Amino acid sequence: MSLNHESGLAQRLHAVERELSVTVQELADTYEELSAIHHFSETLGAEIHTEVLCEKIVHEVRDTLDVANVSIMLIEPETGELAMTACSGSGYGADAAKPFRLKQGQGIPWHVIETRKPLIVCDVMSHPEHVALPHTRTSIMAAPLTVKGKTVGVICASDKLDGGEFFSNDLKLLTTIASQSAIALENARLYKNLENLFVSIVRSFAAALDAKSAWTAGHSERVTKYAVAVARELGMDALFLEDIRTCGLLHDVGKIGISETLLDKQGAIDEQEYDIIRLHTLKGARILEHITTFESILPGIKHHHERWDGAGSPDGLEGEAIPLIARILAVADSYDAITSNRPYRERRHKSEAVEEIKRCAGTQFDPAVVCAFLRSVEKQRI
Repeated sequence: MSLNHESGLAQRLHAVERELSVTVQELADTYEELSAIHHFSETLGAEIHTEVLCEKIVHEVRDTLDVANVSIMLIEPETGELAMTACSGSGYGADAAKPFRLKQGQGIPWHVIETRKPLIVCDVMSHPEHVALPHTRTSIMAAPLTVKGKTVGVICASDKLDGGEFFSNDLKLLTTIASQSAIALENARLYKNLENLFVSIVRSFAAALDAKSAWTAGHSERVTKYAVAVARELGMDALFLEDIRTCGLLHDVGKIGISETLLDKQGAIDEQEYDIIRLHTLKGARILEHITTFESILPGIKHHHERWDGAGSPDGLEGEAIPLIARILAVADSYDAITSNRPYRERRHKSEAVEEIKRCAGTQFDPAVVCAFLRSVEKQRI
């Protein structure tokens, strides 16, 4: 074999090695990109609240791209302006909490929205669309948030932590993340619309229930207000507060099956009539048990007339065996009943009602719930 032939083979071998090295690096980059996208998708999960979703997105993007700052700006339907919804990074300082907005057509973010194309700007000061953004020192890349052909906002990442430049693979990853984020934000928007519709229906349902009797008008709304105040005082989370708000509005739904003649009866109620009224908790639970959305509030509907000492109904539950949502509603319901007019008696003063609730702590009511109720009264939330 000649030396020239051996030299040619060596050159081809080196060329193949270089190609393999490049391919391996590309595969490694692709793997990292896919891993980042997969992790990002898992992090977003089934989050349905826009504000929380945006906060998750900016934190994940910042960690994934190793940048100083990330922000999401969404178009406000009312004003048509671009408003910062979430931000994460080191460049905000004391002004971070102040709302930042851009008028239509103003700045790099609007340029990205109007062109519907992602963009890298290595020197923002020299860009013709430059507007001093609170989160960018030198460089920025931005991608539009587009879903169903409509651009609703923009996601921006600025200033690599290592001081380097943004490259096309960075922008490609941000664009993929923006596409996933836009879908998640659209799902959150649709959920919010359904939630608003649901709340409207629940309130209409509660109003219709209260309208059965002039004596109970506004009762469900007031019980809800008191129950939410007590739950907040107990430090309950947002999900629990949503449940108790819905449960408060619907806690007496079982009274739909009780005649107005009995509900409006003047004078004392006999034992047989009391037994009929007492069944409203079971009837209410049965009315709602086939609706999946109401599953978490059924314990409050069914058990808000249980007693701490076990002498209540319908199951005679005692102490902490009574669901917390029902223990809170029991106090709120009783307080409103005492301070409201009824066909068989006049309402009592607020101070008398508070003393009655205190007197029944440990027998009718959970003492811890009563303490939270009293703190709410002191803070004038009830």
